[in-house]
Amino acid sequence: MASDTDSCLGRACPWFRKCYYHRAKHEAGIADVVITNHSKLFADVKAGHQLLPAYEHLVIDEAHHLEDVAGKHLGMQMKYFTVAHTLTRLYKGSRNGQLPALRQTLQSSGSEEASEWSGVIDRIYPDLLTVKETWDALSDKLFGLLPERSDAAAGEAGQLVTRLHPSKKPKDWEELAALENTLNLSLSDIIRRGDKMLSEMRDTESQSSSDSLVTDIGGLFKDLASIREQIRFFMGLNDENIVYWMEGSGNYRGKSLQLYAVPVDVSTQLKELFFDKKKSIVLTSATLSVDKSFQFMIDNLGLSEAAEQDRLMTALLPSPFKYREQALLVIPRDFPSVKGSVGDARFVDKLVHSLAETAVATKGRMLVLFTSYKMLRQVYDPLKEALATENITVLGQGVEGGSRSKLIRRFQDSSASVLLGTSSFWEGVDIPGEALTCLAIVRLPFQPPNHPLAEAKSELLQAQKKNPFMKLSVPQAVIRFKQGFGRLVRTAQDRGIVIVYDTRVIEAYYGKYFLYSLPGPKMEHMLTDQMVPRIEEWLEGGNESNIQ
Repeated sequence: MASDTDSCLGRACPWFRKCYYHRAKHEAGIADVVITNHSKLFADVKAGHQLLPAYEHLVIDEAHHLEDVAGKHLGMQMKYFTVAHTLTRLYKGSRNGQLPALRQTLQSSGSEEASEWSGVIDRIYPDLLTVKETWDALSDKLFGLLPERSDAAAGEAGQLVTRLHPSKKPKDWEELAALENTLNLSLSDIIRRGDKMLSEMRDTESQSSSDSLVTDIGGLFKDLASIREQIRFFMGLNDENIVYWMEGSGNYRGKSLQLYAVPVDVSTQLKELFFDKKKSIVLTSATLSVDKSFQFMIDNLGLSEAAEQDRLMTALLPSPFKYREQALLVIPRDFPSVKGSVGDARFVDKLVHSLAETAVATKGRMLVLFTSYKMLRQVYDPLKEALATENITVLGQGVEGGSRSKLIRRFQDSSASVLLGTSSFWEGVDIPGEALTCLAIVRLPFQPPNHPLAEAKSELLQAQKKNPFMKLSVPQAVIRFKQGFGRLVRTAQDRGIVIVYDTRVIEAYYGKYFLYSLPGPKMEHMLTDQMVPRIEEWLEGGNESNIQ
């Protein structure tokens, strides 16, 4: 059962006193401390602070996500089905939908007004079908602007991605704008006639039997009005401070379309909504600093002014774990680097061989973090084959099917297994104790530079005469790398190995930022052949080594 603002009868509902939502809202109103999530925090801001009680003090945990969440909520995103579902809830053939249900209720009342309203509903039906056809045509044409093939770097798992620029609109955009205009006019007409009818019904006392239907339909008309505004906003393409892009899947074409419009820089809004408004805000996370400095977060969250005025306090607290004794980080310094498709085959070959050898030494209990599905799939089959005789299971995200939590459960329940994961496994995965002994990081987690949002942020930095790679790409990757590293040691008893197969951490000038940002594990680099003996020795308790 679900209800939203527009379909809730409030005190008029017979279940109001027992309603979990209203009870929770009431309890929050009289509580000293309210615990909620990032999404609710921003939903409350967008709803004019109607959802949470007033507050002066705020603690934001996992604050390294604040910028992303703010962008999503302060911008817009819409799927093809957002529109399609709203239309079919109103009308799905003459027997199904909220409008046909209301028409049936009206028919049984037999009053003069009722037959007039039934006539209004009858005239709205064909218009709703026209809106659906126009939306389908617009979605297909927008989908046609996406590239033929997925750019593995920009989108994940075969998503097609394209960015739209306010300054250079695609050719034939006029034709699409005309479709949007038709859609806008049709929706406005439906909403105007529908709202007029509903307000007449609300004014008539005798309509109590259809109260809840009237409320629901009123809510759906409100949804249509917001859909109309969002599509107009997206198709307007007229704000240089917004990144507009579309995503879709080749299999479902127009029906998979997703539209995004996100502010390039949310720091000003965060400042206005929170930092300048509240008495105190505490931001906490294990990964707010880069190279022992908070500067990256200060710049991105709009805290520079607060720092200059001495209104910002920062603290880097030591870890509760003894990393030097609990974690050994190993870098195979002669490992091939990934350079185009030629290097890939050799890299994958070596990687499978090394992972298989290590997995035997650690008896499975290994999590391997990838930055791309493509490479995960390339490694999955040969690794499975290599470990079959050793009775070590290989689990792969997106290959096995099943959710992240199901895969983690299978990994924890099996006596010896290797789990291969991509982006969502880099953080929020908690596998304490013996189940996880070895963590392998295949490549440094740089964001795809050609994803529309990353691209726009880079352009903004370039305009400010700053280096996007050092100011954006490296800090983002360091934070992700720290999150990934954090999967290994979850309690004071945990002990394990981290292997970093990307030799850029010791070869590239920016590699030091990754290693310096870690909380002090023992670090050693060696030849690939020396790795397994060293891992075995370390797991047996031999902490010292002469290999460097």
